[in-house]
Amino acid sequence: MIAGRDRTGFSLVEMVAAVAIFSVSVVATLEVFTLCVRATTASLNHSRAALLAQGLLEETLAQEEVIPGSEQGDFGEAFPNATWTLDVLETETEGLYEAQAVVSWPERGKDKALALTTLMAER
Repeated sequence: MIAGRDRTGFSLVEMVAAVAIFSVSVVATLEVFTLCVRATTASLNHSRAALLAQGLLEETLAQEEVIPGSEQGDFGEAFPNATWTLDVLETETEGLYEAQAVVSWPERGKDKALALTTLMAER
């Protein structure tokens, strides 16, 4: 150390270490944020699919006559990537039917699907 001079400030090594620690913490924070956004989107899509499938089953239950068969379609512009399939099958018990609604949608390059099933009786 040179006599008569006080050394103040940070050395280059200290600055590099501080920038590295800051960079790692920012990257980690962004990763957590990205994970939270993905989880929220997946949860929203799953909830939406459950409501859409429930709506399909409610419409089927509200019909006057039970007609066994299979139908499929999409939800139009309201949910452009979602499709549905509705199957109404006879069961072993006379007058009792099983209705299954399946809603499918793409999510992060994979096809996802949710199925709801209910029993319905002739009126």
